[in-house]
Amino acid sequence: MAPSGPRKGSAPSGPRNNRGSAAGGTKGVSRGGISKRRGNNATRIDRDGDLDMDAPAAGNHSSRKARRGDHHNSASSAPRSNRPAANGSRAPRPTMKAQQIVQRVITGTTGSLSSRIASGMSGGPRAYKGAHPNNTSDTVVLQVQGLNSSKAVNNEGGGLKELLTFLERKAQSVGKTTRQIRIKKSHINGDFVYITTSREDGEEILKLNGFSFAGTTIAITEAPGEQPLTNQKGMSSTALEIKEVLRGVLSARYDTSAKLLNLSALGEDPGLNQMGFFSGESKPEKLFRALMAVCDSFFKTAQDKRDHVVSISLAGNNIDDVFQIMSLTETFPDLLNLDLSRNQFKDLRGLQKWRYRLRKLQTLLLNDNPIEIANPQYTAEITTWFPRLQNLSGIQVRTPEQVAAMEAASRPTPIPQHGADFRDINGIGEAFIREFLPMYDADRSSLAAKYYDNESTFSIAVNNVNSRQSAHAQQVGWGAYIKFSRNHIKITHTSTRIQRLFTGTSLVQGVWQQLPPTHHPDLVSEFNKYIVDCHPVHGLGDPTGQSPTGVDGMIITIHGEFDDQEPATMRTAKRSFSRTFVLGPGAPGRNPIRVISDMLSVRAFNPLPTLIPEPAPQPNADTQQQQMVIELCNRTGMTPEYSKLCLDGANWNFDQALVSFNEKRAQLPAEAFVTAPQ
Repeated sequence: MAPSGPRKGSAPSGPRNNRGSAAGGTKGVSRGGISKRRGNNATRIDRDGDLDMDAPAAGNHSSRKARRGDHHNSASSAPRSNRPAANGSRAPRPTMKAQQIVQRVITGTTGSLSSRIASGMSGGPRAYKGAHPNNTSDTVVLQVQGLNSSKAVNNEGGGLKELLTFLERKAQSVGKTTRQIRIKKSHINGDFVYITTSREDGEEILKLNGFSFAGTTIAITEAPGEQPLTNQKGMSSTALEIKEVLRGVLSARYDTSAKLLNLSALGEDPGLNQMGFFSGESKPEKLFRALMAVCDSFFKTAQDKRDHVVSISLAGNNIDDVFQIMSLTETFPDLLNLDLSRNQFKDLRGLQKWRYRLRKLQTLLLNDNPIEIANPQYTAEITTWFPRLQNLSGIQVRTPEQVAAMEAASRPTPIPQHGADFRDINGIGEAFIREFLPMYDADRSSLAAKYYDNESTFSIAVNNVNSRQSAHAQQVGWGAYIKFSRNHIKITHTSTRIQRLFTGTSLVQGVWQQLPPTHHPDLVSEFNKYIVDCHPVHGLGDPTGQSPTGVDGMIITIHGEFDDQEPATMRTAKRSFSRTFVLGPGAPGRNPIRVISDMLSVRAFNPLPTLIPEPAPQPNADTQQQQMVIELCNRTGMTPEYSKLCLDGANWNFDQALVSFNEKRAQLPAEAFVTAPQ
């Protein structure tokens, strides 16, 4: 076995220190690493087959040789090319140079062929994209020759990774430096590998000029001032040649009138076979990614792809898993028709990776695949994967009408906007809001004193997240509101919720004074900026305490907008709001109407939706009156005869009839009720 590594105290030995090695021995062929021409058995190599940089002096050599015995003479001194090959090794395949280049590109370890086309096939993540910069005071560009003639060229990635690792490791060993030698960038151009590194590291790498790497001698020199340039996208001439071949294949297989890209039986394509795309260890999915990359250059935008490629055929390509053609869904996500017939799909697992892709696919052909025999019921499962699929292997699985209905059902249905529902009683609601909004803008203290008492409550909720994207939305601050906000989504602690429910006239006045001044649009002249709902409510607390069952009142909800002025910046901001009032009778000696509850919600501005009231069906007058009689019977407990009399006296105004009933209830005889009133 060769020594495990260099030892201290030795002098470098390389091509420039090659004295006394011309006599005797058989020159063997090295299989990698740096190796000196060996003329006798004294030369020792390390475990990589490289020259031992720390070989002992001549005085020590005889004793070491004696200790090693015959094994050293028979094994270490034998020409390396004559040693039996290790189990599992294989000789390099004899290939043409052009095939080697193509093979290196297709089977590279650094990514797909498509990425190499996009990056100039530079050989890996270290690749230098674009033209080499001129040497500066901090960096230097070196050119290395010999990679294409080495045995490493048949490795994955063309041997570039192995060459770069070799240069970094050996430069550090030869220079006996403790710092790490690092190659910053690399780029293959023709027979040369161009590397960019720091000037200090470059001096160490230059010492390896003339050393052996993978059976060949490498030449390392500083690159001239004018470097060979690649094209504007950083692509080498070889990459351009391959790209042109692929463009030609795609052009010949594209049907303009049918908007069909026919990629069936690619293994039989003469152009691809001539370039060696299916020889050796190349993988079809890498070729397919390259084809999709070229398609991206044909069709620049997603709309171009939708307009020009409607159908793709991949029939007869021996595909058994969609992972091999996954890039299809990335390049053509809106494809409508796909032919996968005459392939090797055996079960649903080979197709499952597309379960949430190609959402617009309408036709999928899987004829003449093993799955038809192995799982005849596969159609039911695949139909659920593609929501717009109508034709599966020639069988209609959905109709266009079913697809349209499914899409309509999947869309969110907004709450219908049928306009305001304003059921006022004796004009009380209208009078209240027409007075409230101007007074809130001008004199909040007097407004609170008039309509709020010691049991009235006020709260504010701030929604500072605009859920609807609108061009009218403004970037406004919420600092003046947020400290009072009782938004239950944000405020989860019970104590804070209780603290921010302001009860009583003085607390309401206090918080109103701290809110920014506002200006609401005029309710009469700009009523289109409001939506107001009003309807009666029953069972409210009686401030006089005389009615145990409660009294009647009303709920008013108003949606609209206002302008306010931020105290910190003095900027004017427009906001949307919703405000809900619960009104009831006032206490004796006070205003006849009081606010029981006032809930204000403030949010980012969005205009109100345009309301187009739907025409309501006009019921028969007799039928409508009968329904009103039944409803009044249920509400009041009166007999149908008395309910009809009550409605007739209120001119068939249901809300007014309820008010009249509550006012005259005590005067009604017992026979007016179905059961005696309690």
